[in-house]
Amino acid sequence: MKHFFIFFLFTISFVMPSYSQLQGDSWEKIKGTGKGTLSIVYYEQPGLIQKVNGEMKGVCIDILSDFKAFVKQKHNKDIDIKYVSNQKEFASFLSVVQNTRNVLGVTNTSITNERKKILKFSPPYMATPVVLLTHENVPTVRDLGQLTKTFSGFSAEVIAGSTHVKTTEEIRKAHLPSLVIKQVGSSDVVLKDLSVNEKLFSVLDFTEYVSVVRRKLPVKRHEVDLGGAQELGFIMSKQSDWDVLWNEFLTPEYRKSVAYKKIISENLGATFLNLVR
Repeated sequence: MKHFFIFFLFTISFVMPSYSQLQGDSWEKIKGTGKGTLSIVYYEQPGLIQKVNGEMKGVCIDILSDFKAFVKQKHNKDIDIKYVSNQKEFASFLSVVQNTRNVLGVTNTSITNERKKILKFSPPYMATPVVLLTHENVPTVRDLGQLTKTFSGFSAEVIAGSTHVKTTEEIRKAHLPSLVIKQVGSSDVVLKDLSVNEKLFSVLDFTEYVSVVRRKLPVKRHEVDLGGAQELGFIMSKQSDWDVLWNEFLTPEYRKSVAYKKIISENLGATFLNLVR
């Protein structure tokens, strides 16, 4: 039995996720030493955060750069921003950040009261509409009431752990009672499937639609109201103390600044500036 127990401990150390190597410095530590590391866990989202030819690019990257400059200017502390983990699935991204001290989770995470129970959020860095997407050959829908007829026989695919699961369940309840909803790991999977399946629809953030436009995918956006814009924020574990600084930096005034608007325009395109606020 003793040997079995030792074997069990050895085995579970490989099975259970290890987050210790991802931990960065606390703000409290950096205040004392004058410098330290802000470790970033991210889930790639074109236009927001993505590695391109070995270089990190996107709205979030530029905001992080402004944040670093703000900390230096206001507090005279030097922070090194380090991208320590690229999570391939959104649900695992949420879990890693929740269970790791002093890392910042960066992607298009909607701020909700339910998530606030288990995570800390920065103030919103953007507000973006939610969009309904299908293959380009599907007849255009301009009102949710049309779904019953136009989407008859369709299935839905959404990102596991996202707020879009609830939105799609509400669509099923109101318009498509027999709808089958499949949950997948990432928007890449959703967009790939929408590109080849004319009997499939999905609900995604407008920022994820940027990838459709840039890659010229055969995917259509339908002009329907899915409940207004969602606020997006950076996330932290409940044990993190970085939220104090983010509350100082990420203010409504910053989001009204010329510098912020330039960040949106350069990364998402000028045409998206009025939609992504």
